[in-house]
Amino acid sequence: MNDFQNAEQEVLKEVLKIFKKNNLEYYTIGGTCIGAIRHKGFIPWDDDIDIAMPRKDYELFRTNLYKELPNYLVKLDYDNSVHNFFLSIRIHNKKTTMVDLYAKGQPDMFGGAFVDIMPVDGLPDDPKEEKRLIRTATLCSKLNSMVRLYDVFPRKNMGPIQFVKDVFKKPVGFMFRNNYDYFSNRITKMFMKFPYDNSKKVCFTWRLGIEYRRLVFDKKMFDETIPMKFEDVYINVPNGYDSYLRQDFGDYMKIPNENERSSGHTAYIYDLTKPYEYYAQLEREKMKK
Repeated sequence: MNDFQNAEQEVLKEVLKIFKKNNLEYYTIGGTCIGAIRHKGFIPWDDDIDIAMPRKDYELFRTNLYKELPNYLVKLDYDNSVHNFFLSIRIHNKKTTMVDLYAKGQPDMFGGAFVDIMPVDGLPDDPKEEKRLIRTATLCSKLNSMVRLYDVFPRKNMGPIQFVKDVFKKPVGFMFRNNYDYFSNRITKMFMKFPYDNSKKVCFTWRLGIEYRRLVFDKKMFDETIPMKFEDVYINVPNGYDSYLRQDFGDYMKIPNENERSSGHTAYIYDLTKPYEYYAQLEREKMKK
């Protein structure tokens, strides 16, 4: 492990303690799941940890049980960050700094070494109702971004086409400026009508807007979990990990060529020696000039 991966691994250990203590259901997904299967730990060039939870367990953790974490670990989500348009939460170490480029100019989205935790939702059995739900939720997801970023639009350093799009998005956000949580809360309520345990298909809700193949999965893939070594701990992977990963990533056991290896994150500030609030304050001062 490199220094950043090691810092994230320490966050993971504390999160897993809370999961175990409260008997919360979870499983790893994405690059973390591939890493557990293929490398018995991090993918060497990866720089995050991804965990998914059924909505019921996710909401228990997001709204209350995260408080059982050590004081140096904090939650970042749309509850405490106006500009955070993601439909997921991040547990991060406030003594460190790991900020992606998308958070530039938005100090309330700054954080430290982290673990990402995402909700997984059930879907209605009726295909037509399923499509309506996903279509409506996707629209709400786009509106959620507009509302939370309205005071950022139009964004700097954007091309002319994106600049024009941002100009048209700004009024929509302005209309809901006093109720930032409206669309994120609406998405949650929409999906909670379809309990995860009773569903035949499940949805990776934080990915709304992505292609169906990577958004909707057979719930049987996740009915049970298997403990798998991940560096110096064991983590849960879905019992149907092979079917899930092939649907999501194709031949996940094939090592990508060097020019195809990417973590998917672009660093703005990475510093394990200083707390993120130090850089957040610098960002606020810079924005005043």
